[in-house]
Amino acid sequence: MSNSSTNSVKRLNNDTAAKASAWIAEFGSGATVPSAVLSGIYKTRNLEQAQDQHLIIFWAHDLEPLAEFVRSAV
Repeated sequence: MSNSSTNSVKRLNNDTAAKASAWIAEFGSGATVPSAVLSGIYKTRNLEQAQDQHLIIFWAHDLEPLAEFVRSAV
């Protein structure tokens, strides 16, 4: 959870999204789906940057799409 758009850069872009490309390189795109479940305040451009780094974003207020994705992958 991010309480401010400034804090979101550190948590989302610098911590999580930065690792997404490394995980794909290490484990392959067929075996890895880097993702984050978010709530809070985020700047649109930071979300877009995270997605550009291959991070899939799910919003905590609506977890049914995530549950559907997991069920379909099993």
